[in-house]
Amino acid sequence: MGNPLIEPVLPPTLVAELVTSPSLERLLNRFLDEAPRRLASFAAGVYVHDHATGRPAAAEVRGLGNYYVRSYERHGRDRDPVVQSALRDRRVCDSDSLMPREEWLKLPVVHDVFAPHAMARVLCAPFVVGAEVAGTLNLARRDGEAEFTEADRDAARAAATVLGIAVSAVRERASAERERVQLTEALDRCSTPVVLTDLGLARRHLNAPAVALFDRLGDARPEVERLLDCDDDERAVASWAGGGEGGGLHLTITSQRLPSQPDVIVSVIATRDASSRAIAPARLALLTPREVEIATRALTGRRDGEIAADLVISLHTVKHHLKSIYAKLGVHTRAELLDRLLF
Repeated sequence: MGNPLIEPVLPPTLVAELVTSPSLERLLNRFLDEAPRRLASFAAGVYVHDHATGRPAAAEVRGLGNYYVRSYERHGRDRDPVVQSALRDRRVCDSDSLMPREEWLKLPVVHDVFAPHAMARVLCAPFVVGAEVAGTLNLARRDGEAEFTEADRDAARAAATVLGIAVSAVRERASAERERVQLTEALDRCSTPVVLTDLGLARRHLNAPAVALFDRLGDARPEVERLLDCDDDERAVASWAGGGEGGGLHLTITSQRLPSQPDVIVSVIATRDASSRAIAPARLALLTPREVEIATRALTGRRDGEIAADLVISLHTVKHHLKSIYAKLGVHTRAELLDRLLF
């Protein structure tokens, strides 16, 4: 009589846990917490193969010691007809169905590797992801325990199918995380401030230069953040100029929605520190000396009232001169003025 299998082989809660495992190590260990009992085997192992070589890159085994694991890799895998047949045919294979018992017991791999560890019967179930054998589920039973039946092979096949799905999911998450880390580090090394706005999640990601810039903005940060959104436009360009905690900055913010994800906006911020810039000579020739004084202060981010105090003139006079400067330079806003003064 065979050992009865517990139904279902892998309950839905365990399947969900395996598929959402945070790492390959966690996946294999959690699976092997349950596999020997559920698959009626005293030992079980999962081998995950390397994409390039097809050889095991990760493995976890229960019921057998480390010596067996190393011995099998060195002396058994390539001589194991069960594993080789399973990999070749991409189907479940076991020693009982592969050859007569007497022939099996005469194999060197059985005498040298399996028998010293009380492994009388073995089974291998490959799990396939796409067109690739991603790994194998290996089971073992002792002498005197029941031979593997068709029901056992079906159960192993079902468990291997879950393993294939779970391993694929873990690999995809690991690949996505690796790509995310690479892109984050690349953006942080970029000298240009870049902000990624996810409207769906109501979340922003700032690269390192953007973090430094927004820290410098101080109380002006909310004002600049409002300029990052495209509203209903696919692409938008906004300008901002400020002094005080902003340090006399002039920002040009170019925001664009990702074509494949319209709820995601990428904003690239060009910065100019007005205090370190001079008015372009071609613009100076268009202005009176008093207008140059006012324009120069506007370039450093000074407000109208601050300019009036600096030059000891009225606020009305400052506004009058600014209106004249706007007209001469063909601009309508302070942001446009600063852009025109510098270039």
